[in-house]
Amino acid sequence: DLYHFLSKLMAQRTTELDALNVMLTNIGQQPVVNINNTNPQVALAKTVLKQVISDVLTEGWTFNRELNYPLIPDSSGEIKLPENVVSWDTTWPSQYDIVIRGGKMYDKARHSYDFSAIDKIEVDITWLFDFEDIPNAIKNYITIRASNLFAMRTTGSVEIAKYGMKEEEQARASALDYETQQGDWNIFMNPDST
Repeated sequence: DLYHFLSKLMAQRTTELDALNVMLTNIGQQPVVNINNTNPQVALAKTVLKQVISDVLTEGWTFNRELNYPLIPDSSGEIKLPENVVSWDTTWPSQYDIVIRGGKMYDKARHSYDFSAIDKIEVDITWLFDFEDIPNAIKNYITIRASNLFAMRTTGSVEIAKYGMKEEEQARASALDYETQQGDWNIFMNPDST
């Protein structure tokens, strides 16, 4: 089955091409040798994979989440949010009511983009990474989830989705196990707490 096939594949570093080929073969299509293939099925598979990567990484995992990350104002006093941020929450200073407008931080309380009065703003930040920079346990989950979604969109088969759900649940359990090991979580769900 797909889960066991991927488990063997995951013994190596999985590439985006590997993931796309799993998605294609899941619906009976031939694998491709180049990620830039112009086949419309490959284009749809890429779109679905990109969507699932974003969805899964937005959850925030140990590898893509940083606490109290400093964002520094530029010479004009503005703070631009990096493009690969999928979520963030201001942790310091607390007197600001910050939102993003035009890719920059905007303080609704002061009606201003100007943060030159402070040296930094700290945020809890969740990053969106390229597929190649994601740990294999999470890649496995993303690939299976994307395969199921891709199969549903291309075939419309509820049976394929039902069959794939068990594999997706197993892959998510493996991803959560990886997360638990990497995060050093305890019974209170705090890493490294004593």
